[in-house]
Amino acid sequence: MSTDLGSPRAPVTLHLSYKAISLFALLLVLPWVVLIFLSQRHGPDSPNPATPANTAPAEGGNHAIAVKAGPWGELSYNRIVIEPPESLIRAVYSAPRQAVWAFKGYTADTFAALMASAGLTPEQRQYLDNPAHREATAGDILLRPPPALIEGLAPEARAIIYTALSEFPENPDQHDPYRFRADAADEWFRHSGLPDSTIALVKKLLYRRGNSLVFSDQGLVLGRIPSLQERVRLIKTLARKSTLMVKLRIRASSDIEALDNYWGRGQRTKDIQPLLQSLVRDGTGSTIDIIHLLPRLPRSLLYTYPAISEPGSTSYLDCHWTVLNFFNMRPDDRYQQLEAVTAAFLNEYYPVTGQPTFGDVIMFAKPDGSVIHSCVYIAADIVYTKNGASPNAPWILMSLSDVEAFYPSKEPLDLQYYRLKSYDRATSVN
Repeated sequence: MSTDLGSPRAPVTLHLSYKAISLFALLLVLPWVVLIFLSQRHGPDSPNPATPANTAPAEGGNHAIAVKAGPWGELSYNRIVIEPPESLIRAVYSAPRQAVWAFKGYTADTFAALMASAGLTPEQRQYLDNPAHREATAGDILLRPPPALIEGLAPEARAIIYTALSEFPENPDQHDPYRFRADAADEWFRHSGLPDSTIALVKKLLYRRGNSLVFSDQGLVLGRIPSLQERVRLIKTLARKSTLMVKLRIRASSDIEALDNYWGRGQRTKDIQPLLQSLVRDGTGSTIDIIHLLPRLPRSLLYTYPAISEPGSTSYLDCHWTVLNFFNMRPDDRYQQLEAVTAAFLNEYYPVTGQPTFGDVIMFAKPDGSVIHSCVYIAADIVYTKNGASPNAPWILMSLSDVEAFYPSKEPLDLQYYRLKSYDRATSVN
């Protein structure tokens, strides 16, 4: 796996038939047993401890936003922006590199049709239409576009071409680009310490994908920055993520048993109930960050970035590894392998058609049955997610609508809910 924060690796895509998908299973609430104390508690066979992110409140972050009440209680959240620490960004990975575009399965005709739809300038069309400027292999077209052409693309043209490139893992910068909420674009670069000229160049290269602003041309920008310090600062800034800090309000009149039934799923009552009761002992109530109500593993991972792997490591901590380990005492690293992930979902989970609950898995499935993302349902519209396997993807809380915007698709995605079969609240596993 690439450990370059500037070269994200594409997430695993599961290919399951519709019938196979419908076999998935129960209450992702297995052992809330809960995981590994990362960094210091990762054993030698677990080479990827998490690294805490640098955290800062977003603009206006002091204004909590209330969440619709439900069995989860009274929730509110503040938006914060996190970024990876410099220790995760190696100097060699902030070096510039030439852009390569791989159009898999394209013929000269389909390539020409794509370029015609992009609304390119006559000069850009002339360059791209010239067969001498591209390599054609068996069913593929490969281009190495010059910096001037890349920089000159209009945002709409960039979006069309890069969306086509994003279909193929061979184009990691487009397949798993840097992304940020479009309605909070100013937060992406605020207080970054980058020169105005660098920020202006990056913004010129941004394009839209769903409700996200997307950036895929770090190689070009890094080539314009002579200072290593500034290149590292750019990667840190691009890897920023907007996330939620969620709090639960406990009142003297709150139904502690009902809250325990919701948040204590996965045989964790002995941990959750005393904590909730302590908040109403003096008769006034209080608020608690829901990080304290998560199982141990996601609690230790939340708001952190994966540490850089040891040389030769094959670790692959993606969304599926994240959801399948949500309730585990220690992470099962078999879930770095696609075969184990597929087997677990087919054999250990079943589909949920009613209201989801804490710990359920949400699958983002295409019409052909392929699953492009999974995350864990927390409450209301809030999910626990790791958006990709790359080191620039931290473990965070997001609104489900923001995650949907993170994974736009030409075809409508089917959001499917699954629960672990093995969940049995009557059996204590702590």
